Amino acid sequence: MGVPVTILAPFDGNVVAFADLPDPVFAQGIMGPGIALDPDEAVSVTALAPCAGSIAKLFPGGHGVAIESAAGPILLHLGLDTVALKGAGLTALVRDGDQIVARQPLVDLAAASIRAGGTSLLTPIVAIGGQRVEELALPGTHVRAGEPLFVVHPA
Repeated sequence: MGVPVTILAPFDGNVVAFADLPDPVFAQGIMGPGIALDPDEAVSVTALAPCAGSIAKLFPGGHGVAIESAAGPILLHLGLDTVALKGAGLTALVRDGDQIVARQPLVDLAAASIRAGGTSLLTPIVAIGGQRVEELALPGTHVRAGEPLFVVHPA
C-alpha cells in the first residue's frame, strides 16, 4: 500500500488547469488528474524531479519521464507535442531504473529554441495510476521550483 506524496513544481512557472490545455488528452484528464505548469521565459530550463522514486520510463528524446513514486506512477510530460522534436533541445540527465530524489535535475530544455520553433512548453504533471489528486497550487498562480503543486493519494 502506498502513501500520499506531495508533487513539487519541476521549475518556476505559472500553474495551468488541465481544462485550459490545448491538448484534448490532457485537457479531458484521459491520462489522469494533475496540474500543468507553463515555465517562465528563459533561455534554458532544467526540469527537476517532482518527487522521489525511480525512473520507470524515460521517453525517447527526453520529452517525458514516468516516475514510480510511493503513491504510484507520475508522468512529467515536458511540453505539448515535444515528441515531434525527437530529442532536439532536450538533454536527459537520468536513465530508466535510476533512483531519484525530489528536486534532482531530470532533463535540460533549450527553452528559447523550443519555443522559437513553435512548440509549447506547457508541462502536464499527471497521476497516471488511478490515484486521487488534491490540488495545492491554484491555476493562475506563480510557483517556484520545488514548491508544492498537489498531493497524490494512492489508488
